[in-house]
Order: sequence, then C-alpha cells, then structure tokens
Amino acid sequence: MTDSVEASLAALAGRHSPERSDSRSTHDKLIEAVNQWVAANGSAPTRLADLATTAGVSTSTAYRHFASVDDAIQAFVLQLPVRAVELFAERDTEQQSAVERFRVWNESWVASCLEHGPLAVHLRSSEGFFARRNSGDAVISYACSHIEPLLEPIEGDTLLQLFTWNVTSDPREVLDLVGLGWSASQIADFVTRSVVATPRAV
Repeated sequence: MTDSVEASLAALAGRHSPERSDSRSTHDKLIEAVNQWVAANGSAPTRLADLATTAGVSTSTAYRHFASVDDAIQAFVLQLPVRAVELFAERDTEQQSAVERFRVWNESWVASCLEHGPLAVHLRSSEGFFARRNSGDAVISYACSHIEPLLEPIEGDTLLQLFTWNVTSDPREVLDLVGLGWSASQIADFVTRSVVATPRAV
C-alpha cells in the first residue's frame, strides 16, 4: 500500500487515541451509529450531532473523533473493503495462478458485501468510480491498492479490467444477484470471468 493511501486511511481513522480503550470504544460506537441510523432511516445521517445521540455520547465527544459527519460515514463505508482484505489474507493463494488469486479476492469481496453491503449501498457517492479514484478518495484508493496488483499479472488492459470489476462487483449488483438466487461462489466466478474477458480499448 502506498504512503498516500496509508495517510488517507489514517485520516479516516478519526481523532481517537489508539492507546486508550475507552476512546476506541467511543470511536466504534460512532461508526456503529452510522449503521443504526441508515438501518432506521434508509439514508445517510446529515449531522454529527445525530450520530452522537444515536451512539449515546455528547456532540463535543463526537467531534473529538470525527471532523464531520462525512468522515464518520467514510469510516463506516471503509469497513467493506477492509473486511474483504482481511478475508483474502486468511486464504493461502501463493501457489495459485493470477486468475485463481483474483477469483479468491472476488470471493472475499462478495462475502464482505454480504456482511456490509445492505447498508453501505445507501451511502454511495454520486461521483463515478474513476473520478473518486483519481481524486484520491480514501476508500476507493484503499480498495484499488489491493485490487490492481492482482489484475496486473492478468493479460489485458488493467485500467479497463478495473472498470469491469467495479461494474460487476458493486455491492448493489452483488446483492441483486443474491436476490436472484445466485450463490457467493457463482457471483465470484461471474465477476472473475467478466474481468478476464474485458476487451482492450478500440
């Protein structure tokens, strides 16, 4: 992971002191409050004060952890790619081909979508994937820092493959396929085959 991505993630981590367990607990409560708010309202919170009330802490305490409600939302959305990275790291892929490793990544991503996607879809940005990637969006940069190295050994145009991956693995689309009765393994196979088959630019 690049230093710039690490710096962006550190910013998303908020203002809590990692050495203090009570501070970590409050930080986690505020992130969980995003979850609770979206589950109850079907939309993103617009004020940090609302998250503070939901978390059972004061607004001033909330501001000691996050500069804005958008930062808290970003920290919540970050849970999806972070969980995918955790699940991928648990798998032994050293002896596998580039395509097989990429398929394992997609299995991990789909599993994380099933855990975090149902609520995260309410917090999607109106900006396009590449616009956010190119502007240094912390969540997208984090995901790309793990996906692009997996794509580079696979024959084809990595940038277009990344585009195909984003289109086919968006949590909304993953959940749509689940609703059609697809298994996580079937979705991972579909995403992998789609990306590998991405045509080159004309």
